[in-house]
Amino acid sequence: MEMLVTGGDTELGRAIASGFRDAGHNVVIAGSQRAELEVAAKELDVRYVVFDTNDTATLDTARSAFPQHLDGIVNVPAPRWDAGDPRTHTLADRAATWRHALDTTVLSAVLTTAVLGDQLSSGGSIINVVPTNPAEGSADAAIKAALASWTAGQAAHFGIRGITINLVAAGRSADSGYDGLDRGSASTADEITRLALFLTTPAARHITGETLHVSQGALASFG
Repeated sequence: MEMLVTGGDTELGRAIASGFRDAGHNVVIAGSQRAELEVAAKELDVRYVVFDTNDTATLDTARSAFPQHLDGIVNVPAPRWDAGDPRTHTLADRAATWRHALDTTVLSAVLTTAVLGDQLSSGGSIINVVPTNPAEGSADAAIKAALASWTAGQAAHFGIRGITINLVAAGRSADSGYDGLDRGSASTADEITRLALFLTTPAARHITGETLHVSQGALASFG
């Protein structure tokens, strides 16, 4: 299977790409930071494409660099900058933080899917990712809700072609010291990767338009 993993210039993107490669898929990673992508591509022995998932001109130009037929797209958020303590934010800081969160998580998935969705094969999969469990009332919580709603709304559109689309999100993890949690428990990146892999298999063809949480078995947080 031909898989595209965006956010290849992030640790999570590299972890997901590694999981798909180890499962025998042909993987292409993408992102805006060339130096980071070159290192990741060399370490993983995969192809890479440099493009900014928030820049429509760059996306359109890069379209031809991708395989003509993709079996799946995993939309991993682009790198985020540290917004600092929100209690000290000016109004301009708050606006910038919300816009950046929207661009890196929602807009990047929307634009990438719009540009490359036609190259997805029937029976393919789109997996959007939210890698952290956001605090209630935060920009990230609002962004997660927006991406979940958009994902659900796209299910009927892509379902006509037999393509599933789902959101994999980090939920509330099990509390430290919980009896069922041992030192060998999977990291959030590992859990996201395993669930993303499952969603590309025939066993998951009935799952679409859903928000699925990974949380080490703990109750999910739906913030």
